[in-house]
Amino acid sequence: MRSPQGGHELRQLEGNPEDIWTRGDAWVKLGLVMEKTAEELTAIGDSSIHKSKGTDKLADMASESADDLDSAGVRYRETGKALRTYADALETAQSWLRRNLDSVERAELDYQSARDAKAEAISSRDSLDTTWPWEDDPTDAQRSAADDEVGSATTALTTATTTRNELWTEFDQVFVAWSDAYDDAVDDIQQAMDTAGNNDGFWEFVDSALDVIGIVLIVLSVIALIIGAPLTGLLGLVILGLTLLVVGLTLLKFAFGKATLSDVAWSLVGLLPFGIGKVLSRGAPVLSTVVRGGRSVVTTAIRSGLPRLSLLRPTSWTSPLRSLVAPVRSWLALPRPSLFVNPFRSIAMGGSEGVQIQNFLTTMRSSQWANNPGVAEFITSTAGALPGRGQQLLNTGLWTTFTGVDGLGVADAQPDIPLLEDVELPWGK
Repeated sequence: MRSPQGGHELRQLEGNPEDIWTRGDAWVKLGLVMEKTAEELTAIGDSSIHKSKGTDKLADMASESADDLDSAGVRYRETGKALRTYADALETAQSWLRRNLDSVERAELDYQSARDAKAEAISSRDSLDTTWPWEDDPTDAQRSAADDEVGSATTALTTATTTRNELWTEFDQVFVAWSDAYDDAVDDIQQAMDTAGNNDGFWEFVDSALDVIGIVLIVLSVIALIIGAPLTGLLGLVILGLTLLVVGLTLLKFAFGKATLSDVAWSLVGLLPFGIGKVLSRGAPVLSTVVRGGRSVVTTAIRSGLPRLSLLRPTSWTSPLRSLVAPVRSWLALPRPSLFVNPFRSIAMGGSEGVQIQNFLTTMRSSQWANNPGVAEFITSTAGALPGRGQQLLNTGLWTTFTGVDGLGVADAQPDIPLLEDVELPWGK
């Protein structure tokens, strides 16, 4: 049910005015305490007595903290006032609705009934002007009674309309007053933030984004240890892109005085594994190349073991056909290794692709052509290009270190780097 003029829905308004007012009042008092404390801190920072005692650092910290505390005080105080004002307006509107909501509904229903009654009375009176041949003409008394019915219905409709319009007008006024109070509260709270100059909504979003990205990076790093080629390269690009995004967001915070140079340095640490990984993986074989090469040497071994074609030896007559299908036999005997690998082996091998190559070489060693000189040479040379014992230990140490750094970052527990934690841009404050 909506008001005929304003189109406002007739309903009780949500919210507890008492709770809102109480919270707003608490914020006002908190803001006043903050502002008073800021004054005390400012006095400490300006006091020559404290400086004479050699506590310059304390005075500087007090002055810096005073500005932030005073801004917070303004924000809480003005926001609290806005909430108290809105709470009063909400209580006024809810009180009126509690008293009159049923009356408005009843007045609207009475108005609809009176309008229908008048329409029915007019219809009945008009029907007297039409008579059928078998009917008697209406008497003057009947016409008079019909006129009286229309008159009574008209009076009743006039009364119902007046009552209905008055109540709906009052409701519209109450609703508009509440709506304006709500809009004013929103504007006043925004004004409080603007006046205080400490609305960190955007930076809270950036911090939340960094936390989420940190968790995603750890998850993707674990997945990259389990899933091998051909998805290894795609995962690596995604991880690199997210790491660059972390660096970019941290630099943005640093530029606006929301992060220290120590934070920037820690974000750059996340890029080190990519550079170190390239150095350590230099010369390492690629799975696709190993698979093609392994199948090729096995195909050659199969063909070399076939008897030479001779018309005098019927057993050699199938050698050409067996030579043609040698690649198929090689492909069936040496399937591509599974996409999923042992993550602990991936850590030592510097990635999941190295484990896949190891698995492929194991398949070759167990094949019937493993003793073929060409196949044996291929297995030996490929295995020699994989990380040795020392490099595996280094890979394990690097993975453990950088994963630990990422975990500390997600937990906001990364220690400040000496000499960098105090470096900030002069225009970022």
